Amino acid sequence: MAKVILVRSPIELARNDQAGYGWPQINFSDHPTADSLMAAFRDHDIEVGRKAKQIRRFFNIRPGDLIVVPVPRAILLARATGEKSFGSDVGYGENRVGAKYLREPGGKIKRIPRDDLSTALETRLKIRMAVASLDEFSDELETLYSRLESGGYSNRNSQYEAENSEAIEAFKQTLLERIQQGSTFLSGGGNGMEMLVMELLKLEGYVVHRPSKRHYEGVADADIEAYRKDRFNPTKLLIQVKHHQGVTGAHGIRQLSAIEEDDAQRWLITTAVTGESTNALAEKDGIQVMDGIDFVDWLFEHYQNLSIATRSQLGLSDVPMLL
Repeated sequence: MAKVILVRSPIELARNDQAGYGWPQINFSDHPTADSLMAAFRDHDIEVGRKAKQIRRFFNIRPGDLIVVPVPRAILLARATGEKSFGSDVGYGENRVGAKYLREPGGKIKRIPRDDLSTALETRLKIRMAVASLDEFSDELETLYSRLESGGYSNRNSQYEAENSEAIEAFKQTLLERIQQGSTFLSGGGNGMEMLVMELLKLEGYVVHRPSKRHYEGVADADIEAYRKDRFNPTKLLIQVKHHQGVTGAHGIRQLSAIEEDDAQRWLITTAVTGESTNALAEKDGIQVMDGIDFVDWLFEHYQNLSIATRSQLGLSDVPMLL
């Protein structure tokens, strides 16, 4: 029986009828079995932690399995073809499996708005795993796949939702690239990025300040300290901000790990991507990571409430745009 599998694959791979997972250190397609693959991780001293099941689940995708790829406010559906491959041109998608996506007559990939899904399935899609089983929703998803494959629609608003989502994603991608490349008017040297993060934190109800560079000893360091206190749950955040393009390494994780403070949440916020080894170290040390994609999602949630000066620095227009 075909399995139904959620894969948080980069959308760039969908255009080539592929779904991808990370782990650039190991080429999954070099291994005949999942046991062989896991042995390779051990041989390379790569700590997979609690992600072993996800690795096995992705490796064991078979022809005919139904792949569900979440995208903002929608999902993509694809039937696995089974061909395994490896590529380094798309981050978080180096290990790949063939997947034939549902497409419009003109070749455009169909997007199914999440509002068209059952409440239970929509809730399940929020699980913070890169690869997860959706077998319990097999009937719903297989029925939806069959209807769309035969030319039907998920509902009347599908086209509008798809176009709106694509416009939003294009906006966020362009904004992120401009921030990464320094093509905005944020002040340089990391200061502008730190000020932007502080403004977003204030919009979330935090009191923020930047400690002096002599506040911590040795490698220990945080760019921002943030506090929020409600009736029941006071919260303190220690944040390292990296204005990077490409890949952010583990130095920020080590800086936060060295701070001797037990009652604070530690966050690395970067405009770049983070490698699997950095993410594994962060998980080991209990540090949260917000990469460039997550950051621009956060920025998009609040961009209309940013100060006029900040919107101007980012090049954000107040003029509505027609689809």
